[in-house]
Amino acid sequence: MNIALRLNLFFFYKFKGQDEFGNRYYEQKKAQINRKNKRLVDYKGISEASKVPAKYHGWLHHYSDDFPKDNKKNFSWQKKHLPNLSGTQYAYEPKNIISKTNYANQNEEYQSWTPGK
Repeated sequence: MNIALRLNLFFFYKFKGQDEFGNRYYEQKKAQINRKNKRLVDYKGISEASKVPAKYHGWLHHYSDDFPKDNKKNFSWQKKHLPNLSGTQYAYEPKNIISKTNYANQNEEYQSWTPGK
């Protein structure tokens, strides 16, 4: 992160907390008249909005005034938050899809369907 942004965070924002992924959350010290305090996140690593867990997303968008606590127990049916994995090696791929490697290994040429045969 550049020095100008660090100075801006130091002088105009107060640190609110950190999530389990290392993202740090800040809230503006003084709001403008008749406006809510701005809230922002300092991402650990690549800046990707899907890296923010749901409870912190709600706080960032002023759905709640209380900053989320990590000590809240999750329900047994809740899964751990994952960022968007599209475009990575961990992206979901259905089982019955013909990938480029499977198609290349088939050694069969495509035969178009002809009516009446």
